[in-house]
Amino acid sequence: MAGVKIKYTKTERARQKKILKVSERMLPLFEAMEKSLMATINTISERIEKIKEEIEKNEKAAEPWIAVMSDSWVNIDEFISVNKIITKSIDVAGVRVQQYEGVDFNVMVINEDTPLWVDDAIALMQEQLQLLAEIDCLKAQIDLLEEELLDVRARVKLFENRRIPNAKMAIRKIGQKLQDDERLTIATAKVVKTGKQEGARL
Repeated sequence: MAGVKIKYTKTERARQKKILKVSERMLPLFEAMEKSLMATINTISERIEKIKEEIEKNEKAAEPWIAVMSDSWVNIDEFISVNKIITKSIDVAGVRVQQYEGVDFNVMVINEDTPLWVDDAIALMQEQLQLLAEIDCLKAQIDLLEEELLDVRARVKLFENRRIPNAKMAIRKIGQKLQDDERLTIATAKVVKTGKQEGARL
């Protein structure tokens, strides 16, 4: 309340009571949003870790013929490329994000002269690229959710540290001032009445 000038009126007290009521109603909603966002971010982070484990597992499974690829005249990158990442817009914990749907690949036709392992290599690359694309989408979701989380936390602090305490303090100060004014009015009226009575006796 430092630097904030309070109007010591019944109207202002009513206004501050309304602010307090709204703030106390909104605070639990923002606290619930904060918990929901944190839980969602944790769930997405866990999904990313699981995908990373799948990628690592695939890499280990491919180790036996990775050496063959490196010694071969075949460049596997020429056989497969990504046209686009397919996503759709969804609502996650109140935030609009892009959800991974799939990858649109451009796969070159394999002729008879191509080594047999190329088919397996293409299938592996497709799977790995799909997993990496999903990770990118999930990381983008986390970025958006963390931005929203910062905003929600700022609102929680605003209600907890400023709006609610300030409204309570203002209501108390205004109430005290109005009571003091009322007492002063009553005391003044008594003094005037007593003065008139004494004047009448004279």
